[in-house]
Amino acid sequence: MSTIVDMQILAAEVWTYWISFFIIALTVLLCLGLGVAYLVKVVSLKYPKQ
Repeated sequence: MSTIVDMQILAAEVWTYWISFFIIALTVLLCLGLGVAYLVKVVSLKYPKQ
């Protein structure tokens, strides 16, 4: 019985390890996207199209 519990704990640790990369990547992309969108809006107001 203890081997099943040990394998479940190991699977949980591996799952959280891999899902953390996905969450971190999404967070970084979201921050970059918000920064780019902000700059595009600010620059487009400062230098309008002719």
